[in-house]
Amino acid sequence: MNLFSKIYSYLLLGIFSLLIVDGNLNYEAQIEQFDLDMEEKAIQIGTIMAGMIAHTWNESPRKAIQLVEDADRADTQLDIRFVWLDEIPQDRKRRNPVLQSFIDSDTPQVISFIGRDEHRRKHRFTYIPVAVPGDRPGAVQISESLAHFREYTQKILLRFLLISSLLALISGIILYCFITMKIKSPLEKLTRKAIEIGKGNLEADLEIKGDDELVNLARIMNDMCTRLLIAQEKIHFENLARLKTLEQLRHTEKLSTVGQIAAGIAHEIGTPLNVVDGRAKMIISEDLDREEIIGCAKIIKTQAERITLIIRQLLDFSRKKRTIMRASENVLTLLRQVFHLLTPIATKQGISLNLKVVPEAKVSCFIDAQQIQQVFMNVIMNGIQASPEKSAVLVEVSNIHLRSMLHTDDQMKEFLRIDISDEGQGIAAENLDKIFTPFFTTKSIGLGTGLGLSVAQELLEEHGGWIEVDNRQPKGAKFSMYLGLEETV
Repeated sequence: MNLFSKIYSYLLLGIFSLLIVDGNLNYEAQIEQFDLDMEEKAIQIGTIMAGMIAHTWNESPRKAIQLVEDADRADTQLDIRFVWLDEIPQDRKRRNPVLQSFIDSDTPQVISFIGRDEHRRKHRFTYIPVAVPGDRPGAVQISESLAHFREYTQKILLRFLLISSLLALISGIILYCFITMKIKSPLEKLTRKAIEIGKGNLEADLEIKGDDELVNLARIMNDMCTRLLIAQEKIHFENLARLKTLEQLRHTEKLSTVGQIAAGIAHEIGTPLNVVDGRAKMIISEDLDREEIIGCAKIIKTQAERITLIIRQLLDFSRKKRTIMRASENVLTLLRQVFHLLTPIATKQGISLNLKVVPEAKVSCFIDAQQIQQVFMNVIMNGIQASPEKSAVLVEVSNIHLRSMLHTDDQMKEFLRIDISDEGQGIAAENLDKIFTPFFTTKSIGLGTGLGLSVAQELLEEHGGWIEVDNRQPKGAKFSMYLGLEETV
């Protein structure tokens, strides 16, 4: 449990920091007190012994020395001796300047210090001067080894470690139980709910008991789910309205194009109608034999089929239809149909439509034929309207390997590329960022709605493709469209 580990680590750090500071202060105080107790004890015993020695020495020096030896045997921790100050070894004096001052003093006072004996071991030495007859100064020497002092410090350290371990263990158990009951379980519920929200489950069913911050967070998440549900419904209805509006805009652009195409093919329909009218008049007014009547009827039938084909293509293009990508479509077939519809308009303006296909290019795509046909119609129509008289609009079809501009999988894939180039004036630099904006147009009134390129861009993106523009002003513009090729197994 990462949370437990982190909190427990910080808690232990705080506990040990506090214990170390407190233990260090207590340790120094206890050591100081222990040292004072040792010193006071030695001075008290030494003072008593000095008084007894001085009192007994007048009766018998031997008896006084025996008294010191008896006291030394009675106390196992202290080494009690009567010493002549002039017999103290010089090396001990050098090691302990305090002792040297005591010996050199005319009126020596009680001293107690920590020094080393002849074996270089630490002891507390206490000297109490003794008033004995004669000129030689004497003193009671009490020495106490610091070995039990080290044992005492070890006990203090052991006690500190034991208390620290118990505190760490008890606090760890309490913290673990608290985190498990009050934090881990609610957090797991919050995590599961967050995952469900990410998957789309917006039911406000999160329940956590208590009155802490996690409970408030659970209430907030439930409120958020409720608001998200409301917002989701609102977005759904707004999206439906948007799609309906976009569909209307697409259809409006298509009808605008149909109107221009209809005006362009009026002459093309007029020619076969004149033929039909003439042959019909021949049958009615002239005396024809059976073979001539049959020949006229065949001509009338052929011209009627030609008219029907043109009208059907126009109606198929203008009919409102949803995006349905059910089967593979040959893009070249769609381009030729568009050429057939737009040729009358182009011819009327003195513009030729040219189709160039790279040999062995793959041209089958999984698309909605009618919508992609509308894309080609919109872009080629723009090229026709932008081109001057006696120029050409070139459509090139090829394959290309590249990374998709719409996806981030960073994989190289093969796409169908359709380049539509015109020989117009190109696109003004200030308009390059606006050409795909709905209702933006630089055409004269009646020549466009400003929806052609925006609709083309949106339809291509719905098919997993995209459109780019290469402005070659003043030599025209080239629009490049990319569609994913049909995957072969």
